[in-house]
Amino acid sequence: MASLPEGDEDEDHRDIMHQICEILGTIVLLMYPLSSRSLERLLGWDEETVEPALGPFHSVLSIPPEPTPIRVFHKSFPDFLTDKQRSAEFWFHIESTEHHARLALLCLTHMNSALRRDMCGVGNQLVSEIDDVETMLQTKVEQHVLYACRHWARHLTETTWTEKVEGALKNFCKHMLLYWLEILCLDGKLRSAVLALDLAIKWIRDEASSAMLTNCYRYLVYYYNTISLGPCHIYLSTLPFVPRHNLSNSPWERELHSSPRVIMTDGNNRWDRVLFTLTSHSDDVNAVSYSPDGETIATGGDDRRVMIWDSRTGAQVHILEGHSSLVWAVAFSPNGRLLVSGSGDRSVRMWNSATGILIHTLERHSQQVRAVCFSPLGHMIASGSDDSSVILWDSGTGSFIRMLSGHSHLVLSIIFSPDGAQIVSCSENSSIIIWDTETGTVISRLQGSESGSTVYSLAFSPDGSQLASTCKGDVILWNYGSHRILRRLEGSIGNVRCVAFSPDGRFVVAGCESGQVVTWDITTGSQIGTFSGHTNQVVSVAVSPDGSRVVTGSYDDTAAVWDLSSGWQSDGGNDTPNQKSHKDAVRPVALAPDGIMSASQAGAEDNNVAGRHSLIHILKGHGKSVTTVAFSPDGRTLASGSTDDKSIIVWDTESGKSVKTLQLRREVQCLAFSPDGRYLVAACHRSKTIPGPTMLKMWIIEDSRPCQSSSPTVEEARQVLSGSPASGSPPSGIYLARDENSQWVEKRCQGNTIERLCHLPQHDITVSASFGRKFAYGTRRGTICVLDFPPETFGITATTMCTTSQDKLMFDFDFHSNFDPYSDSD
Repeated sequence: MASLPEGDEDEDHRDIMHQICEILGTIVLLMYPLSSRSLERLLGWDEETVEPALGPFHSVLSIPPEPTPIRVFHKSFPDFLTDKQRSAEFWFHIESTEHHARLALLCLTHMNSALRRDMCGVGNQLVSEIDDVETMLQTKVEQHVLYACRHWARHLTETTWTEKVEGALKNFCKHMLLYWLEILCLDGKLRSAVLALDLAIKWIRDEASSAMLTNCYRYLVYYYNTISLGPCHIYLSTLPFVPRHNLSNSPWERELHSSPRVIMTDGNNRWDRVLFTLTSHSDDVNAVSYSPDGETIATGGDDRRVMIWDSRTGAQVHILEGHSSLVWAVAFSPNGRLLVSGSGDRSVRMWNSATGILIHTLERHSQQVRAVCFSPLGHMIASGSDDSSVILWDSGTGSFIRMLSGHSHLVLSIIFSPDGAQIVSCSENSSIIIWDTETGTVISRLQGSESGSTVYSLAFSPDGSQLASTCKGDVILWNYGSHRILRRLEGSIGNVRCVAFSPDGRFVVAGCESGQVVTWDITTGSQIGTFSGHTNQVVSVAVSPDGSRVVTGSYDDTAAVWDLSSGWQSDGGNDTPNQKSHKDAVRPVALAPDGIMSASQAGAEDNNVAGRHSLIHILKGHGKSVTTVAFSPDGRTLASGSTDDKSIIVWDTESGKSVKTLQLRREVQCLAFSPDGRYLVAACHRSKTIPGPTMLKMWIIEDSRPCQSSSPTVEEARQVLSGSPASGSPPSGIYLARDENSQWVEKRCQGNTIERLCHLPQHDITVSASFGRKFAYGTRRGTICVLDFPPETFGITATTMCTTSQDKLMFDFDFHSNFDPYSDSD
């Protein structure tokens, strides 16, 4: 039949045929099969309508009883239905684009109507604490809704733009996004949420809607690891920290009713260029590399480990262990299947990048291996070493091919030309050597610096016409054909340590010792971007194959992934660091009843007393770094101590003037006031030359008299510190706890049980303090944040805590446990 029957008498038949086409189209276009009941609910049909409609199709479909999914016997049936020339005459043609649009709309509609906060009833449980998550999801979430959560974006991108679908998508992002993330978190498919939002951003047309989706995407990738812990941490541990500009007037604000409130922060007001930070290394990150498909990142560090990461989410994929010394270099093979690393243990190791299994260990160098790379065809590996040599290896067998000798100092960087015919290496003494790959002979020598300074890094433009090398604070561009300098790219802050080209060859990116990332337009030679994010030298850089992202490795123990999809130039406020409380890492920090005091590592030069949002006083008095601070309970007095000058200074917080100075013979590690403010207790170490245990000293603040015993007994210390403060509120039981790669705010409850209040997404926390329901922390970047926890999450305990991050020493005076930190020894 060529067409549907005409006439009113055939209207019922026409409707039946449309219904059959709709169910057949759904079955063949679904990403995975559903049962008849789930299909009915997805399509919004009455029960027991699918099976009767499919009665004539048992020869091509498996239609089992509920709840088994309906399946297609052979792929030829979907091919037939979507081929208009073959199926139209049977009235069963499925226009896939239109049908995908209907399925996308149905998915969004079901999520918009069904999702709600904590719909699975898991409360504050972590995913790892839930027994049989899969069964729980099957019970709590209907199958058609679960399907919609998993695959709405796949259907969206298979269709063209429609206003109706866009409207449903906007409503979803405004009201249901966080609930959707809850489901995918429990489902173990949070990565698919990242991919879904990325697809939706590319699909949508409206500029405002695109900005909203981009905000959702940035939120998800930045807090991915925290969200993956459990649904509750969407509300407890991520939303409070979303930049103010991106959260203000957002529908997400209504979800903050049970979250800790950020009452002070000098972090970013909006998303910056850092998408996320890779923080699992415990020491300097010396090397970074993108896989050829852009899906994974490899890093190597001083902790002797090579790590492989998911480049979309920042999730750790593999830890490769085997090197016995620091890892200097990593590189992927052109097909992405192999990863090679060079180490201070003098070896080159080849790994299977998919499994993390060691394939070969290449040993021939007599000193540290600082550089490695693959040839463009992947059949050779080159390595450069402190022994001044370059060695070529067969990547298939791991066998030695030849050694290239010509450098007189250690080799820091090595690259193949894009055609593989030549190798270029650079050395500590500023020499650059160009070698013939086939013969190993020297073709040319270039002087990378007139002053003889170190050339740290080299990079080829994609077409091989230009070579970039680092030289102090500049990047030098060479015409590779003539071996002459084209221009110097100037304007970096501090020496340039690493360099890379964009895939289109238009831009150069470099990492600097200042911790900044700088970009240039090579056509004009002008600097177009400066990005801040690291707190120490940036020593390695790699660009994603599509040029939208850059990954950098730093001596701040992290690798950062930067978003350059909007361009390689700075875009004003987003790239300008916010005004911070401190120029250096925040070390001691203390909370007053109505404010916050903090001091940076510089101490004597940067010791700030800050109110809720502004600087009050700069207190100068200590000769060297300040290591601990404490407020009196009424907030009128501040005590600061130093391990370097062995002094305690008592300050009047209103005037900012020094009231008295107590000079000790011991290093001051921690300070605490008694609850009534009459006494000051100091925990002191003997000097490095006089061994001995930590001891406590106590003074009467009013006249600076020491108590009868300069080393109080347990009973005396308890008597002083267990009194009721003037406010009538016992000290706080909130404190910072750390486990591997994570920081938590925890609360000690009655019976010494521990409750985790929130996970802190910041990786570089240096110090913390608490008072009442408030919790403050400082970071290595010099920023401070103060959280106020809701009354319903706060339990009263008689606990006072002081911390110093200098030696990670914690004094915990808990008067309802058997723990006894006091010592009578002098």
